[in-house]
Amino acid sequence: MPVVMRTILFWLLMLALAVVLWKMAQQGQGRPSSPSSSMSYSDFMAQVEKNNVASIRLVESPSTAEVEGQLRQPPDKFQTTIPKETIAALTEQLRKEGVPIEVSEQKKRAPEDLAIDISIFIALLGLWFYQVMRRRAGSRPNPTTPSTTPTIPTNRPLG
Repeated sequence: MPVVMRTILFWLLMLALAVVLWKMAQQGQGRPSSPSSSMSYSDFMAQVEKNNVASIRLVESPSTAEVEGQLRQPPDKFQTTIPKETIAALTEQLRKEGVPIEVSEQKKRAPEDLAIDISIFIALLGLWFYQVMRRRAGSRPNPTTPSTTPTIPTNRPLG
């Protein structure tokens, strides 16, 4: 492969790596900075009954909702999954208790994210294919170059 092609391939891979790292950093910005502990649904409902929930954030999906929030005492962060059918009653009860509620839908993957992932996969597949073909070409004997193994003349007696 010519030097120019290798240079272009190298910089394309560097660009793809930069895009992947940028996307990973962008996705990490939406996550909470401090870890939250997982809580069962029954424990969560017990905390709601005790009026021990300080705030919640509901992230709806087709059949469930993820609840992230903070307790009043101790002020720990938590997360749990609840059935979607209980959202109306839960939000009504929490509103009566004066708990701030934030509701959002689960974000879907953008088409450009999928396109980037596929293009990186294709680039890596192409690089692998190039390496395999290069190794195969290197292992085949070339008929135009003279052999480097010494030949034994057959017309002289051995010894």
